[in-house]
Amino acid sequence: MSRGKKEQGRRRRRERTPGGPPRRPVASYGDRSHRVLYIACEGARTEPAYLDLLNEAYGRQRSGERGFHLHYCDPGHADGLRPEEAVDQVLSVAGPEDEKWVLFDRDTEDNRDREIPRALRKAHRGGVQVVLSHPSFELWLLLHFKNWTSRENGRSGTVVNELRRHRDADGFADYDKGSGDRGKGLGGKRGASLLGRETNAIRNARGLVTQCSHGACSAKAADRAAKTVSTELDRTPDCAEWAALTGHAPDCDPLGRDPSTDVWRLLTALGIGTDRA
Repeated sequence: MSRGKKEQGRRRRRERTPGGPPRRPVASYGDRSHRVLYIACEGARTEPAYLDLLNEAYGRQRSGERGFHLHYCDPGHADGLRPEEAVDQVLSVAGPEDEKWVLFDRDTEDNRDREIPRALRKAHRGGVQVVLSHPSFELWLLLHFKNWTSRENGRSGTVVNELRRHRDADGFADYDKGSGDRGKGLGGKRGASLLGRETNAIRNARGLVTQCSHGACSAKAADRAAKTVSTELDRTPDCAEWAALTGHAPDCDPLGRDPSTDVWRLLTALGIGTDRA
């Protein structure tokens, strides 16, 4: 049997593998209209809902624009994941050739400070881009409506309260006060109030990088790194290279970036809220 037929057979077997999507061929990375990002999230409600919102609003290919699909790596339960579990989840679903991201928070209330560095190292080794929010993903939502620079020491209560009472955050008054969509969902008025404010959120999040207490971090450094760090499939960037993509200095402790959120990096990678949108 020829090498081409053997490879074709392997691809077909992967595509028939139960419980997971077909592996994306390496060649398809050249066609950005079929871009697929595999994403695992610590949160079981808000983050997946946000991915759905982006898919619906921006993912479909329109005339002259790039299309994408954010494939949520669903763990099959609604209990949420620890940071390391989220990394394991995306690695279990996506293949080596796939674009992989993971979202998790600092959130000191569930004692994860020792786990986050391990999760970061595991993600780096697996070629997974990390989106870390400090104290929580809700900071990213709040930055759509206002800047927020107060240190919260890993606790999200104040951030959530600010989100609930902001006059432009339509529908968020009862956020996280119930179950189902009424609790942490982003449908209806909530999602509508976020859409179109991405540029503001990105600007505010980038500002937090530059204002980091370390003193040597800047969003412009992230821009430079994005142009120089190799993400080719034949080489996995090392930890320092992945870290540089956040704009933070190599010795800047991720647990000390208070407040901060890397969600802006995901949006700019997709051309949302930028001059490419």
